[in-house]
Amino acid sequence: MNQPDTQAQPPVFAWQGRDAQGRALQGRLNAHTAGLARAQLRRQGVHQVRLQRLWWDSPSRVRPRDLSLLTRQLAALLRAGVPLLQSLDMLSRSLTSAALVDIVQQVHNDVASGMALHEALAKHPAHFTGLYTSMVQAGESAGILDTMMERLAQTLEKNEALRSRVRSALMYPTAVMGVAIAVLVLILVFVVPVFEDVFKSFGADLPWATQMVVALSDGVSASGPVAVLGVVLCLWLWHRPASARTRFNATRDRWLLKLPVLGPLVGTAVVARWAQTLSALLAAGVPLAEALGPVAQACDHAVFERVTLQLQRQVAQGSRLSEAMGQTGRFPPMIVQLCATGEETGAMDNLLARAGGLMETELDDRVNGLSSLLEPLIIVVLGGLIGGILVAMYLPIFRLGQVF
Repeated sequence: MNQPDTQAQPPVFAWQGRDAQGRALQGRLNAHTAGLARAQLRRQGVHQVRLQRLWWDSPSRVRPRDLSLLTRQLAALLRAGVPLLQSLDMLSRSLTSAALVDIVQQVHNDVASGMALHEALAKHPAHFTGLYTSMVQAGESAGILDTMMERLAQTLEKNEALRSRVRSALMYPTAVMGVAIAVLVLILVFVVPVFEDVFKSFGADLPWATQMVVALSDGVSASGPVAVLGVVLCLWLWHRPASARTRFNATRDRWLLKLPVLGPLVGTAVVARWAQTLSALLAAGVPLAEALGPVAQACDHAVFERVTLQLQRQVAQGSRLSEAMGQTGRFPPMIVQLCATGEETGAMDNLLARAGGLMETELDDRVNGLSSLLEPLIIVVLGGLIGGILVAMYLPIFRLGQVF
């Protein structure tokens, strides 16, 4: 007999209430029943509770830009001498992101109950990565939380700037190719069959180019249900557990790195983010072997995450970081050499910061070169495809006109 699944995720409830001072609060929590949810909120000091069960709960999303703004504002408040609890309370009132407000309120409640800030942040791993919690923990241990939050804000802003550069480089060709593919599909599905009916009335053999376009049209029309099924399957896989998404991301990232033009661009962006993140953690006083774990998370790339975790194991076993990096074949020789120099001089954080700056410059050059190359290339390719289809469709009509 099957045993009940005791590890099933409890239902999600959206709640609204007021604290002891009468201030309105809201958020979400997991509880098996509404009664347990109310009891949990009462223990947190929330009264006049109204609950609503969410049958379809989409995970809260926090934009990296909002997280960087939160970090920057918290650093400014702490630098001004505002106590931590009061700073978190002020942030929960001023932030515009509803999801982030809910998280800050939960962090405020945990800190008020005696929990350290990095422990309260670690309860939300989907939003606060190992990089974030490690730097906060280092700041709390050294008593320089305000300075560490400023450094963390700078790191987050640099990483987001790198992502924005790659997105801006890929957005234009992706959008143009998407529109072009949609136009080609519409032509093949709706326009070509009309010409095909006209060609059948001719009773003559069609040119080979026209036959190829007609066959392509028939194939696209026949594969319509398969395409719809593929979209549904992708959506289903997207809502699968994190392990399934992780395998999908790993396959996607490996494929991206192998592309002839985009691969070096993505690799440069990831290595630059890797160097800047490791530099920030080392400057914060985090030991190298411990810093590589958060760096792996901050890579946001499955291939480099796996490589960085391998580096962490080798460094923990006594290997030099530069030697382990050289064996992977994933890092440019410049980064490897700078790490070797940093290990000898004890200034690895400064050298990695410089390396990250050099990689940013290289990334800018690649983005500019890619943009200037792709625009005329896309125009030529799309013009050739659409023009070839139109010529193939009108070619039998031209021949018919020559006969008469």
